[in-house]
Amino acid sequence: MTRGFFVNLPTENTINILSRISVRDVLSCKCVCKSGLELLNSREFVKSHLSKSVSGLAVVRSGVESNSYEIFEFQDSLDLEHHNLRYSLVTKFVFPRAEALRGSANGLVFMTGDKPCDLYVCNPVTRDFIKLCPYSVSLDSSSNIVAFGFGVTKMTGQHKVVRVVCDYELAENSFRITVTRSHCEVYTLGTRTWRSIVPGDKLMYDSYGVFLHGNLHWLVVDPQAPSRISCFDLETERFSTFSHPPLLTKGGSVGSLSVLEGRLCLCDNSSEGKIIIWVLREYGVAKSWTKEYVINKDAELCGDYVLVSPIKVFKNGDILFKCDESLLFHYNGRTKSLQKIEMFDAHGGDQSRVDAIPHTSSFPSLRNFGMEDLYSF
Repeated sequence: MTRGFFVNLPTENTINILSRISVRDVLSCKCVCKSGLELLNSREFVKSHLSKSVSGLAVVRSGVESNSYEIFEFQDSLDLEHHNLRYSLVTKFVFPRAEALRGSANGLVFMTGDKPCDLYVCNPVTRDFIKLCPYSVSLDSSSNIVAFGFGVTKMTGQHKVVRVVCDYELAENSFRITVTRSHCEVYTLGTRTWRSIVPGDKLMYDSYGVFLHGNLHWLVVDPQAPSRISCFDLETERFSTFSHPPLLTKGGSVGSLSVLEGRLCLCDNSSEGKIIIWVLREYGVAKSWTKEYVINKDAELCGDYVLVSPIKVFKNGDILFKCDESLLFHYNGRTKSLQKIEMFDAHGGDQSRVDAIPHTSSFPSLRNFGMEDLYSF
């Protein structure tokens, strides 16, 4: 290959080639020359790279003194000898302002802090972040449940953060729950404004919504009726609900939602001895729920009524799970057993935790949200 090979190529061909290399290699290429940096910062490259990016994982380990974050890409090869080789480190960093990972979309991560008003959107690769403006309505209450969501609209490509707050009353001597107040606000990145919208009247069980096909999804709790899934369309900003397979325990309190192989899935954790995973084969069609996996539990890893969620199915049949906010483990498709992933251990003692969400690394610039204050870490 001659020295002027890329110089003589059409820009779109150069972008197509460079968008296929890893995130770490792109970061190295940015240091080569000014023209290369401009190309790799262009919207065309960012869009192309994101469309070809390898899926991965964002992991936070929370300790007594600080939180450490790691971003991985999945290595999905059939001939990998050990499961730990399936995770390639992209970057790691410390972000002391944030406490929890709440969502990921288009290479950006949404995080919450230790105070209710501390909300952040960051790109771990470029090390830039935005702190969202304070809420327009304060809803402090000892009995409320707060749920968040983060995603991108399908048509207009707007990034939005959603906050739902529900107050409820629990009747004495019964499990009857009454929602006394529900409020929802939406923040569109770039506007510096929270807008109140008509909320759903259900009690969200999940603390953050699962993003898929331009919608956010939460399990909702209603002990007096079959539990359902609350769906929020980020484009129209309207709530709807649809049914899911009946959980073994009524009320939905031992189920978890996630996205598996591009499909919405429900993991039923209420069985004493099984992890049951249902997959919605055709989005929006309730009759297409299919019982995809039934896996024997390991009491030492995930006992009765402990929430586990599948994150990734690998080509060899292994499945990556997270368990509450305590550990990550995988199902070995060959031995049909569950095994803890030691490399994701928390290292802060009894008060530490480890959590993970799916995340695809790429290079969208937070500078595109012009009205926001941009910071670096």
